[in-house]
Amino acid sequence: MKILTQHPSTDNKLRMHMNDSPIHAVLPNGDKLITREFKLISEELSKPLWPIINDFFWTYETSLLSSGNAKDDTKRKNVVAMRRILARAGIDPGACDIRHFAGSISNRCIAEWYVTNFNTNDVRLARSMFSKRWIMFYKSQNIDTRPFANWVALPLSGIQVQKFDPNREELDRIVEKCEALIVDDPMMWRMYALAYGFGLRSSEIKRARWGDLIEDFDGNKLIRIHSPKSGGKWQDRPVDPAWWNKLSSYSAHDGELIVPVQEDRITREFPQFLREACGVVDLRPVHRLRKYCGHRVMRSNGNNAFVASRALGHSSVEMTQRVYVGNPQIAPTF
Repeated sequence: MKILTQHPSTDNKLRMHMNDSPIHAVLPNGDKLITREFKLISEELSKPLWPIINDFFWTYETSLLSSGNAKDDTKRKNVVAMRRILARAGIDPGACDIRHFAGSISNRCIAEWYVTNFNTNDVRLARSMFSKRWIMFYKSQNIDTRPFANWVALPLSGIQVQKFDPNREELDRIVEKCEALIVDDPMMWRMYALAYGFGLRSSEIKRARWGDLIEDFDGNKLIRIHSPKSGGKWQDRPVDPAWWNKLSSYSAHDGELIVPVQEDRITREFPQFLREACGVVDLRPVHRLRKYCGHRVMRSNGNNAFVASRALGHSSVEMTQRVYVGNPQIAPTF
């Protein structure tokens, strides 16, 4: 809040005087107030703010919490999901303020109506901006958080984890087509090596550098993942030594990216190649390669889910066991 008086102080700093001079104030919402009552200014400042939804989005995307900040790309996806919900609800983010979050359609709150008629995932993403930490931040900015109550309180079904179903013919096509890339398109072959050989996600492929290929005290081959999805500053994942050695043979300066290409090549061209050339029908073709890596690591290490969990960087072994299931390998008796 900016407060201006008619009389500057002796040290040339602006201050308020307990006299009859009018106080000129600019409130946080931009309104100007001229009054002789300081109590009136206090009352105005204590009133909750209802910013336009687009301004609220800007606050969410550009502000930082004291800890536990989501990546910029994650924030962007959350906002995109909320925009999609609001568009289907007939709410214009550029004209409506945040009180419209508390609206209802067909006697249901917007979030519940959307889950019933469309999908749960958009609501799960969108309401990430109403987490406890963000609610505390909004309150510190004097933003009224009451319109978010229905979003926070709505129970959502748990994420259904799809069990991985490997296909021998599909895998053979992937290996055949992608191994040929080592000559035809070396950069795309490196994407394949990091996804299928190392089990990296697309976002991790984009950030991987040659200096991240390391060895521990016992000589185990590792790759260091910075800002992993499971949390923390970095995570060292064990890697199949054959793939580690093969990729390392092309290494350059430690600080250089392993795949120094434009982002679209990793996020669009490579998935398109997997769909068209390899016949991968999964909605996330690159992630399909990561799952084949997890399956291969687990099966080649005696169906050991712990080994696969460490290699993939999962937050728990239980998560790995829910995705990778298969019949036990039984040794022949004769």
